Amino acid sequence: MKKKILLLLLSLFLLWGCQSTPTKTLKEHVTLSFFYVETCPNCKAFKKEAIPYLEKTFGDSLTIQSYDLDDDATQPIYDAIIDSLVDFDESEYGNGPFYAIEGYFAKLGYTSGDEEYLVDDIEKAINHQSLSDELSGLRYIYKES
Repeated sequence: MKKKILLLLLSLFLLWGCQSTPTKTLKEHVTLSFFYVETCPNCKAFKKEAIPYLEKTFGDSLTIQSYDLDDDATQPIYDAIIDSLVDFDESEYGNGPFYAIEGYFAKLGYTSGDEEYLVDDIEKAINHQSLSDELSGLRYIYKES
C-alpha cells in the first residue's frame, strides 16, 4: 500500500514538474497586435503555430491581442498602427497576417517555422539591436517618437 501511495505521489510530482513554463522573460512587457482575415490560410497558421509558441516562450511578459480585419471595430486600431510606421506599403493595406510589436516593428506575412526568428527579433528589438534578415521582407519599423 505504501508503495502505491509513493508511486502515486511521485507520478503527481513528475507531472506537476513537467508543466510548461516560459523559457524567456523580456526585460519589459511587450504587446503584439495580430491582425487576421478569417479565410486566410497564413493567418490560420499564425494562430495555430506562432501564437502558442510565443505564449509558451514569453509567458506573461507578452500580451497578444487579436483583431479580425473584417470587423469594422478593428479599423481604427489597425489604422493607428499603420500611421505610426515608416514607409508602409499602402498596396498591402488590409492584408494579413499582419502583426505589430508595439513601438518596435510590424510585419506582414507569415511562413510556418518563422516563430524562432520572431522570438529573436522581439528580443533584439527590446534590446535595441539590429533585427534579423530572415524576416526583413515586408517588415516595417515604428516612427521615432
